[in-house]
Amino acid sequence: MVQRVKRKARRGTRGAGISLPDFVSIVDKYKKAVVGIEVVHQPNPQRGFSFGMPWERRDDTQNRTVNIGTGFVFDPRGYILTNEHVVHGASQIMVRAYGKKNPFRASVVGSDYKHDIAILKAPIPIPDTTLKVGRSKDAQVGEWVLAIGSPLGLDHSVTVGIISATERPLQIGDRDYPNLLQTDAAINRGNSGGPLINLRGQVIGMNTAVSQSSQGIGFAISADILREVIKRLL
Repeated sequence: MVQRVKRKARRGTRGAGISLPDFVSIVDKYKKAVVGIEVVHQPNPQRGFSFGMPWERRDDTQNRTVNIGTGFVFDPRGYILTNEHVVHGASQIMVRAYGKKNPFRASVVGSDYKHDIAILKAPIPIPDTTLKVGRSKDAQVGEWVLAIGSPLGLDHSVTVGIISATERPLQIGDRDYPNLLQTDAAINRGNSGGPLINLRGQVIGMNTAVSQSSQGIGFAISADILREVIKRLL
């Protein structure tokens, strides 16, 4: 009897495989809506938890510092969403669109310091598709997500992970974030302002902060807050 049960169990699992989501199709469809953002201003380094952090590089030819972050096109009129801390105090903002050699100058349409959200406008070629801001209240712990951005200045890098927790409160400097999504998708300097995308191609969060003293603990502003601020700023 025991032997028959074991053989049956083996036959039941023979040829069975673990099926992963089709990340390739999601990235291929939405990567053009993600942009790199280059900002000229003085950096404001943080300790411990740090802003999802623009990536800093030195431009010695003009004796200036350029910070690199991420944004994404959410409106076909050329409106781009990013973190306010990415563009705060900027003297110049340039946007790099996917596949385009030269950057485009962008301006700030509106910003919300408290919620760390800014909307930019740039005359970039409108991508075939824009990224839709979804509803983060439907996000579930364990759900697959993708982060697309410019970590360390490496534009359009993709990382994959899950939602580790929801409604995480966090304080960074004088900003309070009451309702962050936590993810183990790798987030590094330069990912600030980039989209956290679910398998339906919806933005459920905007990558914003990461714990420097740990691995696999990143945070994103929830899409529900993004939607409220977008409506008010536009």
